[in-house]
Amino acid sequence: MQVSTLKKAVAEAQRFLERAEELEQALEKAWPNRPAHLRDYVDGIPRNSGAVRRASLDLTRALADLRRRG
Repeated sequence: MQVSTLKKAVAEAQRFLERAEELEQALEKAWPNRPAHLRDYVDGIPRNSGAVRRASLDLTRALADLRRRG
């Protein structure tokens, strides 16, 4: 495992967490009084949810690189 690969994985994990927190904040701002049965679903904020999905994909790739030998 190379240190640079580890650092990249950590950076991607931090970016994912930042995007996820931004999405949670956007959801609370957009729908502060959401019914309880809708609180487990993320919908209606495509920009933020797309950013979370992209960060998730990048994190997955960085973790795969971390596990790869060579």
